[in-house]
Amino acid sequence: MSSGVCGAGATGPGRWPTAYLVVVGVLAGCGALLNACAFYVSIFATDDCSSQNPAFRCTGSGLPAMWGLPWAGLACAVGAALVVTIRWRGGWVWCGLPVGALVYVAGPAGTLGVMTS
Repeated sequence: MSSGVCGAGATGPGRWPTAYLVVVGVLAGCGALLNACAFYVSIFATDDCSSQNPAFRCTGSGLPAMWGLPWAGLACAVGAALVVTIRWRGGWVWCGLPVGALVYVAGPAGTLGVMTS
């Protein structure tokens, strides 16, 4: 009789890692797809760059920030989801997913801030 991944009879770390890692991997893949879309959109954010429009996104430091923030957010989100889960012994291991999602949102939000600057 199986008690499920989050069941009361599930003891030890051997019950959850496979399912949790698959979910983290699928969510990371979805995040990578969203990052690719953000990268595509951010390319067009520089269309109005000129010497008359000195926006931050048009500078040498604005472009790498605009293109790198989503990927840094994704890497930090996956790391946070795994670290929170490793550190949370004996509790509800799935709490790492919302923590990772909140960390991930910071990357695209920062990119949006750079694109609209």
